[in-house]
Amino acid sequence: MSTKYHILLIGLRSESEVFARKHFEGAGHRVMTAPGLREAEEILQDPELDLGYLQPLPGASGSEQLRRIADLRPGFPVVVVYEEVTVAAALDAWHGGAADAVFFPLREQNLDSSMEQAARGLVSHEKRPIQARLRFLDETGKERWAPVVPPRFTIGRGSGNDLVFPHMNISRAQAEITVHEGEYLIRDLGSRHGTFVNGERIEQVKLNHGDRIELGGLQSQNLTFYTGDLLQSLLGSSSDSLPDVALSVRGFREMGMLLSTFRALSSIPLVDDLLALVVDTAIELTGAERGFIMLKDDKGELQFRCARNSYKRPLDGSNFRTSHRVPDEVFRTGVRAVINDLDVGDSPENHTTTRRLGVRSISCVPLRYLSFREAGNLSGIGWMETIGVLYVDSQNIAAQLSNTQIDALETLASEAAMAIYNARLYKESQEKRRLDEQLALARDIQQALLPEPNKKLPFVLVCSQNIPCYEVGGDYFDYFDLEDGRLGFALGDVAGKGMSAALLTAMLQGIFSAQTLFNLPPSEILSNVNRHLVRRGMGNRFVTFFFGILDPNGKCTYTNAGHNPPFYLGRDGSVRELTEGGMVLGLFPTAQYECGTVYLRPGDHLVLFTDGVIEARNKKGDEFGEERLLSLLQKNARATVSEILTRLREAVEEFSAGTPQHDDITMMVLGFQETESAASLPVEAAQSLA
Repeated sequence: MSTKYHILLIGLRSESEVFARKHFEGAGHRVMTAPGLREAEEILQDPELDLGYLQPLPGASGSEQLRRIADLRPGFPVVVVYEEVTVAAALDAWHGGAADAVFFPLREQNLDSSMEQAARGLVSHEKRPIQARLRFLDETGKERWAPVVPPRFTIGRGSGNDLVFPHMNISRAQAEITVHEGEYLIRDLGSRHGTFVNGERIEQVKLNHGDRIELGGLQSQNLTFYTGDLLQSLLGSSSDSLPDVALSVRGFREMGMLLSTFRALSSIPLVDDLLALVVDTAIELTGAERGFIMLKDDKGELQFRCARNSYKRPLDGSNFRTSHRVPDEVFRTGVRAVINDLDVGDSPENHTTTRRLGVRSISCVPLRYLSFREAGNLSGIGWMETIGVLYVDSQNIAAQLSNTQIDALETLASEAAMAIYNARLYKESQEKRRLDEQLALARDIQQALLPEPNKKLPFVLVCSQNIPCYEVGGDYFDYFDLEDGRLGFALGDVAGKGMSAALLTAMLQGIFSAQTLFNLPPSEILSNVNRHLVRRGMGNRFVTFFFGILDPNGKCTYTNAGHNPPFYLGRDGSVRELTEGGMVLGLFPTAQYECGTVYLRPGDHLVLFTDGVIEARNKKGDEFGEERLLSLLQKNARATVSEILTRLREAVEEFSAGTPQHDDITMMVLGFQETESAASLPVEAAQSLA
């Protein structure tokens, strides 16, 4: 840090004082200490002193000591050090005009950030606290408070405002709040979508305690205006004087309870545990006898998720009954319902079912949070999404709620809704992680079931490559060493993609491998495989398949079961499709298959592929197609097996660059080589090549 400060430590306990002094002096700051405020009075007169740190005495009010410091030296920034994180401590610091507050255990980062804030003079150090604040939900759904600092407080989208909301419906200069003769006035600054107070569009109007402000029309930013100091606002007192001690203690207890719950909410990943904590807190907060949470299901209807009593025990359906009228209404409107006595007031007949159950008082608040989840939402504008309700009731009318308790219940519900949303995201992420792990394992297993990509025999070299569209796929290839030195080779494509196709592929591999143990022609082998697949009941799934047997003399006998016809590629560039066979596998048990024959000379190739090759698309939506494939093969007729495979893969990748792969891709290239047995082909072979 370039700026060096003169810092006074007041009342810090021994270890804390040593730690803070060592840290600040190590950073080049000048540090003085005083065991208490009385000893600090003379030091505070030093004009070179920049800021101070104060740890109140146990049981003493930090705000009172801050006022004494302000009397001795007006405007002197002080950071208050507290041993425990409580709302009461935070309010005590704010009420006294502290520059900041830090909590045990002290850390270097906290000391640095609090020193910077104190040095910037961000907080007014008048002898009286700021007299108005705005309460609102930020973009994460968390409750925030903004002090309205006289004489002029501006709100808008522009970065120069005192309170900035980056919503497109809010104008750069939306509104201003000013003080005139002790009254707060809000004025719209010519905004496009208007400023509303209690539902009415305004140009300028006086603000009263509890007024609701809406900025920007529909899906707008909502704020609530509070006058008096923060203690008065939180505790629901309309008096100009501070509330009595008993009410303050109750308010601190409730705020402390909320703070403790909020800390717990942020660390509970399981939805059921989280719901139980919220209901227990709501019951304790309101003094109710029982409570429940209802969450909307996939159909948008409310369903019971958690019901508990004041003994923190769960209630099942047999001993928990209530009317759906109030929860349904709160869920539909998003407006809280607080009924202190169902037997009096407006229309008690509307609650006949609930009263029959012996319930006399009800409180129900919506579970909602600020959402930005809608697809295509690029405006930065959020809206309140209601996911359920939080409900408590009692069989007596003595359990009436104060404004503090009602506000606290709403705040709890808001935090709970966001925590539920986060817990669901956590659960989804855990499930996705487990699925990813399972898919990775499945991919490893599937790849292990496939043969090595290259196979070499004295008369043939084979190179293959499999590129799944997803982690696992439905393409299959294999090689088999058969009697008399022959090579069996297969390539198949199960309809579909992903895990279901991969499972069918594994079944196909097992069935087919068993059939190759018999010395049968390809047509009979595929007939047997087809019957097995139909018997297994694949439904509307089918398999395209090609199986060939290559003799050392170059004779290749094959059967094509509805697969993309492989190409015979002569070394002179001649091309022939291998089409003989029959229909796809897995649909009809009586399907018949035929054999075809092709004779290879040294230097000739067979090229097999799945439809992922010719159906690969570019950015224009054009397919790679057979014409491009044939052209590439003819240009590379004299290339090696590995060169043909590599150039084919590169051509497909180059053609489809910038577009996602939408199908599995498998390629196989066989190259026939010179051997003694290939020197003299039978007469019919020579005639077929002529």
